[in-house]
Amino acid sequence: MNIRAFIPVDKAAFHRFIATEPEQRYEFAHGRIIEMHGGTNLHFRIARRMSTLLEAQVDAKTWLVFQEFGVETPQTVRFPDVVVLPVGDPSGARWTQVPAVIVEVLSASTSRLDLDEKPREYMSLPSLQAYIVASQTEAACLAWIRGGDGRFPAEPVELVSAEKITIPALGVAIDMADIYAGLALDTKGPPSHA
Repeated sequence: MNIRAFIPVDKAAFHRFIATEPEQRYEFAHGRIIEMHGGTNLHFRIARRMSTLLEAQVDAKTWLVFQEFGVETPQTVRFPDVVVLPVGDPSGARWTQVPAVIVEVLSASTSRLDLDEKPREYMSLPSLQAYIVASQTEAACLAWIRGGDGRFPAEPVELVSAEKITIPALGVAIDMADIYAGLALDTKGPPSHA
């Protein structure tokens, strides 16, 4: 995924800008509009699998599952690969402030962002129950799941092919094998947890 940053702006200017750019993918971080470009076939397939598996398990009367729908934190507006949000969010919205689950598929160009910056941003949201980063190089995910004490672990749990991603607050248990079944992984890419 290629990234291009624009001149510095505030969040209000980003909101005005994004309203005129419906077909492009932009994010807002560190006072800049960032143009995001594409991903690989594998990237999109993993994201679609995650979306489909989540949608099959969440209560459709309570939750919506979208791909590349925005998430607004106090400092940023990001467009993760998959977002689970409450049904009550405004239907005309392009992003939510109350995501329950966020999934990013790890790419070489975004690994530092997905593993270092985004966990802090996303986990600052009181509504978030899980942040999951899926690898393209191995059948593995890193998952920060909010515990029964209301806290996220300091470090993510690494889940591999025979395990499940369990999100108790949503009643979700996704088999890792179902995410990666039949996919030819990019074993020459960056490691999943650099």
